[in-house]
Amino acid sequence: SSHLGSSPTVQTKGRQKRFGLQKPLRIVRSMVPSPAPRPRRRPLARTLLLITGVVAAACVLSLVRPEGATRSEAFLAAADAGGEAPTEEPGVGGPLDWLHYKVIIASHTGYPIALMLGFNCFGNVLLRKECQGKPYPNWLFGYLLGFVCYTYPSAVFSDLVFVRDSPRAMSNNNIIIIYTFWFIVIQTCEPVYRFLTQKHVFVMLTTWWLADATRASMCFLERAVTHQAVFARGVFQAFIWCSAGPIMRVAEASIRGAQITPLDKVQPNTFNAFKYPLIAMWMIMMSYMLYMMYFTDCNLFGKGGLTMVECGKKNDDIYAFFVYLACGLHIARSAWNIYGVGEGKVIFNHCMCGT
Repeated sequence: SSHLGSSPTVQTKGRQKRFGLQKPLRIVRSMVPSPAPRPRRRPLARTLLLITGVVAAACVLSLVRPEGATRSEAFLAAADAGGEAPTEEPGVGGPLDWLHYKVIIASHTGYPIALMLGFNCFGNVLLRKECQGKPYPNWLFGYLLGFVCYTYPSAVFSDLVFVRDSPRAMSNNNIIIIYTFWFIVIQTCEPVYRFLTQKHVFVMLTTWWLADATRASMCFLERAVTHQAVFARGVFQAFIWCSAGPIMRVAEASIRGAQITPLDKVQPNTFNAFKYPLIAMWMIMMSYMLYMMYFTDCNLFGKGGLTMVECGKKNDDIYAFFVYLACGLHIARSAWNIYGVGEGKVIFNHCMCGT
């Protein structure tokens, strides 16, 4: 009983005297397996991987698409609904001139690749985010539902309601190439997805997406009213454009068996355009149409007046102003969410239009 009750220290000293050891036993540290080193994060490598992928996609597009490398076939352009696109373009000086003339103004009659890349990237990020950050359960269903519910829902349903033709978003080779590229990359490459959902990177991505979403909303509004010059068409176009994305995503979550977000959480009942991008989008569309009605000489809905497409061509600066307004609001909104209220959160949920 005394031996069983002795401490480990007494046992060790007894063994030392028995075997003639003068120094206490020591455990050799090299014999103890050390834990595996934690992998170091490499944000630079992820950034380079993303840039390399975008450049590779742009190179592939320049080789395979028949329209050229600067402008896509105008699936979103209102030019198809009346008149030809202007042939003379201002000279491009610095980056800001390129952004204004070759991207924003050019997007009024075409679909620049610069906007298409960010737009499809955001849609695929949102698709994976709604799956709790995991790849979609089934690639066959995920590819179609990601396109219809998360990337181009408003464009698809706007064409189905207001145009007697197949959705132009599904009739464009450039869109399917870029969408497929981002679908594969974001569904299979975890570092790219983590990089794109970092706080400040995601703010840049949503601003990029919002520029395309805003300009597309005005182009589709012009097109809907041009086909039939009725004020009601413009009003319903604004509602469809801002509602189709969130409603389709809720329906997709139900199909997938995920938890369904109540509609009052999808979009709170408010007119706060600063806090919620959906409300700001709807107000911009209505303001654009009202400006064309009352502050131009287009006689938009009068007899012998210009169509809204023709009136829009005469007011490219107003068109660009509303695009910049939406982007500026979103940057201010994100800065307020991150730094102003102290929560450190960014808007990343159903209230993004997801056109």
